[in-house]
Amino acid sequence: MNARSFGRGLGLLAGAATALVLALSGCGGAPSAPPASTGFNDADVMFLQMMVAYHAPAEKLTALAAQRATRTEVKQLAAAISVTEADEQKKVLAWLQEWNQPTEPATDKVLHADHGGLPGDGKTEVATLTKTPADKFDKAFLTMLIGQQHGIVEAARADLAGGVNTEVKALAQRVTDSRRAQVAYMLTLAQ
Repeated sequence: MNARSFGRGLGLLAGAATALVLALSGCGGAPSAPPASTGFNDADVMFLQMMVAYHAPAEKLTALAAQRATRTEVKQLAAAISVTEADEQKKVLAWLQEWNQPTEPATDKVLHADHGGLPGDGKTEVATLTKTPADKFDKAFLTMLIGQQHGIVEAARADLAGGVNTEVKALAQRVTDSRRAQVAYMLTLAQ
């Protein structure tokens, strides 16, 4: 295999992985679901609030990757994640608004012990990545984003175990599946 065909193969792999991320997230296929109108409980609300809390730092990280990543696959992954999470946020915010619930999670650390705690605001991560040399950026970005994705998977798993709203639990399952696929792909890119 020569370098040219290897490069084409990597490009095809990156495109396929991006398509997989979008497919698993439910983005780009069926139209957005209407807001959840069935009952809900504290686990459902907590998961949705955690989705909001994790979105802001991830959005900052993926925006920085769009500018600084050196590999096409990393830029494509960041773009796919950005689109997916923006679509999810619309649904999440609509549900919280419909239920008259705050969008921000409570800050009591005890309430977040079962799902890895509250995420940071992304400022520290962005500052660190901004200072990271170009040749080390992709790996540093992937490492930070893997941690982010693990955190939201823990929140989704808590809703799957204790939530009652079927639409929110379906979102939690999609989030779990898509984030695990993203993490697996990011681990291959980080090598």
